[in-house]
This record gives sequence, C-alpha cells and structure tokens, in this order.
Amino acid sequence: MFEFINNLIGNTPKERRTQLFFRDDGKFQFRKLEIEHGSQVEKQNGEIIKAWPHFYKLQKAFNGFKNIGADMVTIAFDRDIILDPYDQLSPTEKPEKGPQLIKNWISRIGEGQRYKVQNKPGSMLMLDKITMFLGTALVLEWVIIGINVAINH
Repeated sequence: MFEFINNLIGNTPKERRTQLFFRDDGKFQFRKLEIEHGSQVEKQNGEIIKAWPHFYKLQKAFNGFKNIGADMVTIAFDRDIILDPYDQLSPTEKPEKGPQLIKNWISRIGEGQRYKVQNKPGSMLMLDKITMFLGTALVLEWVIIGINVAINH
C-alpha cells in the first residue's frame, strides 16, 4: 500500500548495493552506492562523477563486521571499471579493451535508455492536466444543457 502511495507522489526508492572500494594507496572502504543504468554510481551534488558496471555474478556474500551490516558486496578498484579477480565473467560480458571501450559501453547505456523511454509513458505537464480538466468540464456542461433543453421542450 505504501509503495503505491510513494509511486503516486514520485518517491520511488533507489536500489542501493554495497561496494568494497580499494584505493591506489592500499586503503579500502565499504560504501552503499545507488544503481543507475546498470552501474553502481558515485554522485556529487546529484551528478554522477564515477560509475562501475554492476554484475550480480560478481557479488560476494559478506556476513558483516562491527558496524558494517551483512550484505552482498561487489569488489571495485579506483582505476578499473570492472574488477573480476576470479575471472567469473565471460569474454562477451566484459567490455572490449582499447579505444572501443568507451564508445561501445556508452552506446549500450544509450540503447537501454531508449528502451526505457519507449516503454514508459511520459508524464503530463500541469498545463496539459488543466486543459484536459477544463475540456472535460466543458463537454459535461454541454451535455447538461442538452438534457435541460430536451426536458423543457
């Protein structure tokens, strides 16, 4: 019930996943990141600044420790967009290396966005809603006047 109300008012929850993030200096941290466009994204002021493709196959079970809750964790590194140390991804799932990497990866994201837009009806603007309401009210008024004229004659 509450999910229905949240969807009506536009408060759809974002999917979040835990990432074990390794830095160049050897330090690491556990962090929860949002999933957007099939990638774990790091945001700053609402803008995406970094992204790592998210594969469910690469998640590892983590039982939790002290203040870090139990969750499925994806391992990531600062300079690699896909860290697959156990070679779990097939060659077709991995992006190509070299100059085609960015072009092909972005085209896949763009294709996914195109399908989302095609399958989701656009929201009506407030002006469109007001026009629809007033048009419906006008038609109802004509129907009522027509009924009154028919009854009185």
